[in-house]
Amino acid sequence: MLIFNRNVMILFYVLLFTNVPIYAGRHFRIFGGRETSIEKHPWIVSLQDSQGHFCGGSLINDNTVLTAAHCIIGDSDSFHVVAGTSRWADKGSTLKIKNITKHDKWMTSRSKLEYDIAIIKLAEKVKFSDKIKTILLPEQDTKVPVDTTLVVAGWGNIKENGPLSSILKETTVSVTESDSELLIYAGDKKSGVCSCDSGGPLELNGTLVGIVSFGPGCFENKPPAGYTNVAYFRGWIKKTLESYE
Repeated sequence: MLIFNRNVMILFYVLLFTNVPIYAGRHFRIFGGRETSIEKHPWIVSLQDSQGHFCGGSLINDNTVLTAAHCIIGDSDSFHVVAGTSRWADKGSTLKIKNITKHDKWMTSRSKLEYDIAIIKLAEKVKFSDKIKTILLPEQDTKVPVDTTLVVAGWGNIKENGPLSSILKETTVSVTESDSELLIYAGDKKSGVCSCDSGGPLELNGTLVGIVSFGPGCFENKPPAGYTNVAYFRGWIKKTLESYE
């Protein structure tokens, strides 16, 4: 059995491969947020190991989850997916993992913050309900204009360096300027990711436009959070799913 502290390993990635003050991993929280329900975000899932929740993800079909590549440490037997619950500890629908594919440029690109995307293939199909549904994907290279209001959701800390929230939270963030087609930057001083669960969804009207990748911490006058731009990777997602067939 593989034994390690997954949160420590994720933090190691942050410190080793980035040069900005960011936080990534289990102990993230949404600031300026509010409690919400799984019925409002029925596509969000919790990635869990023996220590509990450590990252988020989004259900894109009946047996596939999209998440951040830096969340994936260890093999498919070292964690599982939980769907259909507002409270991550309630377990909901617990699903085993069949296969994991990270983008092949992850950790090889010039910027270690880019290509932070992974696909988790489940060992079984989920049973859809009002608490378990799929989220739509954007068309290839769709642009999200600056100042667009988006929604980010996840299980966050109750306070800085405190325990995880037992219930799902959400907040709204605004898109800021970006010179990267691979990333969406969003957030402000009043709300955003300080850091929300990595791998979780950045949503626009039921469409998954971004994946939580990195954030500046819960302080004012810091850069906005960075999200993997799903539209840029639409072709890669399609090709990867076809390879599973």
